[in-house]
Amino acid sequence: MIIKSYSTFIIMSTLYLSSLLPGNANASATDALGDFSASVSEVDHEVVTIWSQGVRLEGDIYKPKGLKASDKLPGILMVPGWGGNKKNIEKNYAPHFAKQGFIVLSFDFKSWGQSDGPVVLAEKLSTGDKAEEINVKVTHIRQIINPLSMVEDVRAALYFLGSEPQVMSNNLGIWGTSMGGGLALVAAANDDRVKALVSQLAPLNYKYNLRMIPDQQMRQVEAMAARGIIPPYPGPKSKVNPMLRGFPDWVAMKRFDPMLHLSDLKAATLIMDVKDEKLFENKENGKLVYDSIKDRLASRYLTFPGEHYDMYKGDNLNKGRAEAIEWFTMYLQK
Repeated sequence: MIIKSYSTFIIMSTLYLSSLLPGNANASATDALGDFSASVSEVDHEVVTIWSQGVRLEGDIYKPKGLKASDKLPGILMVPGWGGNKKNIEKNYAPHFAKQGFIVLSFDFKSWGQSDGPVVLAEKLSTGDKAEEINVKVTHIRQIINPLSMVEDVRAALYFLGSEPQVMSNNLGIWGTSMGGGLALVAAANDDRVKALVSQLAPLNYKYNLRMIPDQQMRQVEAMAARGIIPPYPGPKSKVNPMLRGFPDWVAMKRFDPMLHLSDLKAATLIMDVKDEKLFENKENGKLVYDSIKDRLASRYLTFPGEHYDMYKGDNLNKGRAEAIEWFTMYLQK
């Protein structure tokens, strides 16, 4: 199939993804979360700036109250999912983990929440050998779903956390939910300071999950982008389904492959899925990853009742959070 226009490609891709999403896909994780949150006032909280690929990200650090300057604790990086941001993490996760004796960092991805996004210049700049301050007109890009860029945000946040004065820099954990689980896995596999990983509700096998979108079509779209036939970033004009938040970069999603990093993964790994997952097949994602690592790594695979968003409420929220805290306690506080 030859793609005549970018719009044709977006329609095809969005319809495919829509078939994987439940009816409430437009609801954020915050909407699905219950009323089990710990108050941020129960821990110390600080807003921080993280730099990723030259872009400012906003993050939140949570610490147990009353820490002395000389105290050292394990650090946990919490990675949100598709269209999520640190507000979702703040509601029902980060303060709970911090209260248990961890220093926790959450953040907004580029172009989401309170973080800056990339910019596109309206005109070509004049060239020279020296940096100079200039005034230019730009478009500020928002709500892009690009896992190749997002994994760099996770890496930057991990380095920020590891250099926090009260964090044990060689004793870090990463927790990721939904799309954030795959991003967390890649970051953990590429940093030996990470001793424990928790992946919750994560699509991890992108080659399988996006197998219906042929590689040849990706090549056509990438060539169109390189030639300026289509915009460098997907935007509102490409959004044909209101159920989807943000604008997926399909080329980047097809290129993103956490499975390639499994052989480098050394962190103790907990994978949590729901039994009636509708967004992807557990046996080709979380269960496949567990089966691939269980004979060489400390690992565990758990399933909870219900569908994807049921993990963010009620007993599933409480039990899943408790399992994650127990995992980090076992492998970071020993």
